[in-house]
Amino acid sequence: FLDRDGTINFDTGYLNDPEALNLIPYAPEALRLLNEKGYLLFIVSNQSGVGRGLITDAQFKAVHARLCEMLKGEKIEIAGFCYCFHHPDDKCDCRKPKAGLIPSEFEGTKIDFSHSFMVGDRETDVFVADAIGAKGCLVLTGEGEKSKTVLEETGSLSRFNVFKNLLEFASSVPPAGEKNA
Repeated sequence: FLDRDGTINFDTGYLNDPEALNLIPYAPEALRLLNEKGYLLFIVSNQSGVGRGLITDAQFKAVHARLCEMLKGEKIEIAGFCYCFHHPDDKCDCRKPKAGLIPSEFEGTKIDFSHSFMVGDRETDVFVADAIGAKGCLVLTGEGEKSKTVLEETGSLSRFNVFKNLLEFASSVPPAGEKNA
């Protein structure tokens, strides 16, 4: 389970222009490596710009289509995209760090979260791992350095693994079992 903005692509803040979407160096290589190791990849992202009225539905769809095009061009297979469009004040169950976006099965097979990872650059990302019983991994791209400091200050950092970037994470994990994501 992978965060999008700040983990896979540069976080420009309320991304509404597909031409402004740029992948973080080594992210395509990392995603391809995870595919090769047998991992199902799910992109899980809060997109409150839609709920705030800062991103239209058409703009969101154009950015998403561009991301899919870029990943397909890199021969990367994404099992699913899971987006929360709610405003933070909506108190929904799908906005990270809550786990409502996380699929519990794929193609009729239950996902074993104990063999899964949640990777992202923010505290809200790694706290999803706690909510589902997966391994939380913080990458130091995007807001990662800031998040690391916050997690250190609150005494939470020791629960999570920290990686320089997505490629360092992908290189560190063993090949997946049939239930890993």
